[in-house]
Amino acid sequence: MSAESDAEETLGGLVQRYVAEQCGVILENWEPLGRREAESVHPARVAVRRLRATLRTFGRVYDARAAEEFAAELRWWGLVLGGVRDLQVLGERFAPDEDPRTPRGRVELYLAAEIARELDSAWRAMSDAMTSERATRLYDAVGRWHRSPPFADDADRRPERARKRVKKADAKLRKRLERVREAAAAGDPRAADLLHSARKTAKRHRYALELAAPVLGAGADEEIERRRELQDAFGEQQDAVVAAEFLEGRNVAGEPPEVAFALGELTEATRRQAHDVRGPLAAVRG
Repeated sequence: MSAESDAEETLGGLVQRYVAEQCGVILENWEPLGRREAESVHPARVAVRRLRATLRTFGRVYDARAAEEFAAELRWWGLVLGGVRDLQVLGERFAPDEDPRTPRGRVELYLAAEIARELDSAWRAMSDAMTSERATRLYDAVGRWHRSPPFADDADRRPERARKRVKKADAKLRKRLERVREAAAAGDPRAADLLHSARKTAKRHRYALELAAPVLGAGADEEIERRRELQDAFGEQQDAVVAAEFLEGRNVAGEPPEVAFALGELTEATRRQAHDVRGPLAAVRG
């Protein structure tokens, strides 16, 4: 089938409408990224995640080898974008708002300087990546998938087939959430790692819901909103994990003991949040 097939007539058309939208976001933000426009990072990274999730959930719509190769390159580009985006989030999290004369205020100034230094390095790494042959090939591939993707036979199925994939993604999420609950109840230290796995599954289910909304009927929007709330809760916990890793090993050599103590308190509080799965679990609805 062709990329122009009606989304209401085939499964391939339904899936491709979503895929083309994400490819468009990546293409639209390519030049802004080259200019280091900060607001272009997040939408490009989310589009990459949506594409990878879609290729995993609805992969049979496309040629298997082509989809696998495209997903691998998208993963690389997502890591490049993540190097900048994670530091942007850290900058927001630790933005100075205390009196700089206080121990906590001095810690915030120190962290802001560290984040700025690493963010500049991450932007330079992105600039280098964008001038590489690999990035050129990826850009061309995104354009091809946007205009004329490599469909497989499953693309000609009825669009209602998407419901089966959505249900499968939902069942997988529920199974992983139950594992997190069991681990948390048993005091298993692996609960946080299991939550990370559930978080990725929650994303795939939400994106599948978004894609299949035209054939899911009444209740789809409400379910998408529930999964968005769950993803937000999971995201806050994951942000704490990234923040805790960033804080580990930081030191304020040369500062008074009370400044080092304030950094230690902040690190410990962040570490506790990173390992606390109760908040995200409380956000589960339906």
